[in-house]
Amino acid sequence: MQQLCGYETVIRGSSPFCSLDLFSQDDWLSFEYMNDIMYFYNTGYGSQQLSGALGLPWLNASAVEMLADEADQDLYVSFTHRELPPTVIVAMGLFNNSADSGSNNPNATMPLNRPNHARAWRSSRILPFLSNIAIEKMTCDSYGFSADEYFRVLVNKDPQPLSCADGPGESCSKSAFQDFIQERAALFGGFTEECQPEYSNSTDILTLYN
Repeated sequence: MQQLCGYETVIRGSSPFCSLDLFSQDDWLSFEYMNDIMYFYNTGYGSQQLSGALGLPWLNASAVEMLADEADQDLYVSFTHRELPPTVIVAMGLFNNSADSGSNNPNATMPLNRPNHARAWRSSRILPFLSNIAIEKMTCDSYGFSADEYFRVLVNKDPQPLSCADGPGESCSKSAFQDFIQERAALFGGFTEECQPEYSNSTDILTLYN
């Protein structure tokens, strides 16, 4: 019924299953944490190495096109199922509970017997219903910054700072963004190495844009 609240709201504009007379605020917070747990351990930091290896090919393919001196077009669009955006989030290092906790054990930040109210990983921010992740390439002249090309990431239209942020508005300069992509690739390795598929023609390179 809680899932119907979202689906009916999109289809009909509203849903009786969203009523606070039916589910309390605590019920909704518990429902959110249940989804957080599901995505965290299936396709998030709870399975970090595999999730990162799954999300990295899209990140790398997007970076290759955007870092090119002259791209063939202004907009590149790709579509996938809702289980895949969290893996891209992991590949980028966003919404990482461990980054603020100082813990090297991401599982400890998402306990199964009580909610972590201070968590960064929230499915309502990552996958509110549908989800979109965008990498923007910006050309600008900003006081105090010497580069002329910057890159930033938006998740559901909200800018998210990457670890390479050295530009205006927590964007990354071109050189910093290149280093960031190389660091994330070295961290997760290739799809073939991590997933070890049974077929023999596996590739680590995603060529959906060319």
